Amino acid sequence: MRFPLLKPGQKFIYQEKRYTKTGPMTASEEESGKTCMIRRSAEVTLLQGHDEGQQAIPQQFARDQVVILLKAYQRELKTRVAEAMGEGGAQHPSDILKVVEDCDVVTFLKQIDHSGIS
Repeated sequence: MRFPLLKPGQKFIYQEKRYTKTGPMTASEEESGKTCMIRRSAEVTLLQGHDEGQQAIPQQFARDQVVILLKAYQRELKTRVAEAMGEGGAQHPSDILKVVEDCDVVTFLKQIDHSGIS
């Protein structure tokens, strides 16, 4: 299966590593948590049996956890905006606002491994 066919939040294997799709051309590596670019032509293997809703978002966070999460979300937004501008698709400010709007915070929080936040 090609990478663009995955939905955000789906888990997959690419080059023998496990990832979660985070954007149109980005994914978060499961082991390191780093966001990386994945080519649109990349062949990936969808991990079966993963229920996207099974990762619950904790109801409370400590102050330091909130700061870490907000910084990670900010990095994701910057990555998506840079991608949109680099593809030549963002011609107007409304194009950038659409990118920000599409970066849903709930979906983002479900994708993050909260166990590493302290």
